[in-house]
Amino acid sequence: MSKETELKLLIAPEAHSQLLSDSLLNGTPCADQRTFQLQNTYFDTSDQRLHQARVALRIREKQGRFIQTLKTRGQSRNGLSQRGEWEWPLETGQLDTAVLNGVWPDSLSDVDQSALKPVFTTDFQRTAFTLNWAGEHRACVELALDLGEIRAGRQREVISEVEIELISGAKDALHEIAEQLRLSVSLTPCDVSKAERGYKLLNHQAAV
Repeated sequence: MSKETELKLLIAPEAHSQLLSDSLLNGTPCADQRTFQLQNTYFDTSDQRLHQARVALRIREKQGRFIQTLKTRGQSRNGLSQRGEWEWPLETGQLDTAVLNGVWPDSLSDVDQSALKPVFTTDFQRTAFTLNWAGEHRACVELALDLGEIRAGRQREVISEVEIELISGAKDALHEIAEQLRLSVSLTPCDVSKAERGYKLLNHQAAV
């Protein structure tokens, strides 16, 4: 298991190009810019037992490869979230419940895993950088700009986010980087994950 620590921020869709030209991304040592499409399918039971337990199970397709991910209950405050995460590479886009043995939450022990079905999807373009931050708090992070949509039946909702994920170093650096980016564009901390927004859309609620 790894622990995911990231800061999520909302950004206006029309501000993406402005942020990409920010001096932080062009003047700070970082790996080459990568842009790719991410398609994600989330799974749950018909009565949404995983959602009730605050667990997310998805299959992500990236450049023809599939990864199954289980994320467990975490905490989020002012956009900064921490949660447990497991990942498994897959040969196809079919859910593999066998790999869940040993990591499946006790609160879901009575759930029939064969009843897990797709419930909603997300489809977005990600532009990502690996950034070596040398501010007051030093860190290596992945900074990602996501633009696309959540789909639940006929319901649609825009995804327009910045995610700053800690790879190594001090987590306080995430806020330092965000403050630097705010000099160029308006960014709003967000404690609602894409999965949570998907469930709210599925259940016909206002997500953000």
